[in-house]
Amino acid sequence: MKTILTTAAITLAFAAPTWAQMAMDTDGDGNVSMEELQAAYPDATADTFAAIDTDADGVLNETEVQAAVDAGILPS
Repeated sequence: MKTILTTAAITLAFAAPTWAQMAMDTDGDGNVSMEELQAAYPDATADTFAAIDTDADGVLNETEVQAAVDAGILPS
């Protein structure tokens, strides 16, 4: 039972950023727009978005959101 709970906790810990992105992705397109980011983080600026959008495609993907969380740009 302890192993099952530990495995579940680890799985949830790694899934948390994905859940955070999915919560921000209100239109369900798999990406987070500036508007979606600001809805989740009202203090986010265009500069914040640009810093997170490392491939400069105008949207945030799961990798970029996770990197922003890891760097402390976005809270976890």
